Amino acid sequence: MKRTILSFAAGAALLGGAPAAAQDFPTTPPRPTGAPRIDLPDPVRMRLPNGLTVMYVRQAELPVVSAVLVTRGAGSSDEPAEAPGLASFTANMLDEGAGGRDALELADALDLLGASLSTGSGADAAQANLYVLRPNFPAALRLMADVVTRPDFPQREIDRLREERLTALARAKDEATTIANNAFASLVYGAGHPYGRYPNVESTRALDRARVQSFHASRYRPEAATLILVGDVDPATMQPMVAEAFGGWTSQGAAAALADPPQPPDIARTVVYLIDKPGAAQSEIRIGHPGVPRSSPDYFPLLVMNTLLGGTFTSRLNTNLRETHGWSYGARSSFQMLRGAGPFTAQAGVQTNATDSSLVEFFREINRIRTEAVSPQELQKIKNFVALRLPDQLETTRDIAGQLATLETYGLDASFYDDYVQRVMAVTAEDLSRVANQYVRPDRAVVVVVGDRQLVEAAVRAANVGPVEIREVTEFVRE
Repeated sequence: MKRTILSFAAGAALLGGAPAAAQDFPTTPPRPTGAPRIDLPDPVRMRLPNGLTVMYVRQAELPVVSAVLVTRGAGSSDEPAEAPGLASFTANMLDEGAGGRDALELADALDLLGASLSTGSGADAAQANLYVLRPNFPAALRLMADVVTRPDFPQREIDRLREERLTALARAKDEATTIANNAFASLVYGAGHPYGRYPNVESTRALDRARVQSFHASRYRPEAATLILVGDVDPATMQPMVAEAFGGWTSQGAAAALADPPQPPDIARTVVYLIDKPGAAQSEIRIGHPGVPRSSPDYFPLLVMNTLLGGTFTSRLNTNLRETHGWSYGARSSFQMLRGAGPFTAQAGVQTNATDSSLVEFFREINRIRTEAVSPQELQKIKNFVALRLPDQLETTRDIAGQLATLETYGLDASFYDDYVQRVMAVTAEDLSRVANQYVRPDRAVVVVVGDRQLVEAAVRAANVGPVEIREVTEFVRE
């Protein structure tokens, strides 16, 4: 097939204009301004007699409604120890047939309304997400209620989804990222901790309809749920619609206790766990330890500190490993703040021949943020970055509903965003140094390296990051 390629000059000529001269282009970057003030409407809170909380946030610029129903206590932290994967399996099954409609009939009904509906779960909650034009909201809401409160759990769909997961587990033995993630979770928390478990073939084969129904009955309860409606919403006219759709949702049987995850085990010293994957194209590195819960009073200093260390493309870790040395496509760090102390993780996939050097640079940057005072210029730049990202995180009705769902999951008030920018900008260099020293522990960390042992072991040992233990892939992707 013949293709025509136009030069910039030719394209400009076709449009009736001349190419721009060099002097017409700006020569200095724009100066960032302060973060704009975020004025979210105060949510209107209402409650149904069955205990379901309903939040309304009016954003009437467009005739759409974003709805999120978040159910606390229905996440992976709350599933039985012998059934890892049950929470996400249950959440994924909700829209595979509900209210007497099979999966195809449900999808057709949503399509006719121009609505999108999805379900899923995280560590501490499950969610159902609906997006629909305002005129079609009542009908779409009834479908959402069917999915959450009246799922049919068809046996055929359970069998299909289970087989898909078994196929994914078989594939995981060849996926270094999955091996590294499983190993890191298990070695940091231990198999007995909710954050240290992951699905395996045995637990996945045991997922059946009775177990899914039981988890749904004990964990999907109106008194543990919040329905968040954002967009062209009006509580006076919509609360009766919500009552009609969800008023019949009643709790079945005894409620399962919602307990905080146990304290994670102490890590006495830094150990490198080398997991042999012959022929690996690169080495996957994970470094970290238990961090803090979402309730931490140091949320904002930690947010700023981690953004500087590894939370953005221009962070120190990414600049070092990717931009300066060219060993990785991307290096990053994060604090996963959950109901309990989720992990602090620094990670990257790196060139095999730079595995040892990458470990050294990881620890150099992790130690540097603890021992070297951040300059006023760098601190101001990173605080501006964090503050200026807020409007993007609250740009659409879906964004707002999702952020409010997170606040509901962790018992935080919707006023959290009222002084968000001020609290970010109030973080000092002393705050940053304090939280780095308190919550980042390079001397008591788990280091996971998944790579070709024959090529990297000697160099990893010589890097002297910590004692090296050899582990097998089958320990972390089990049959």
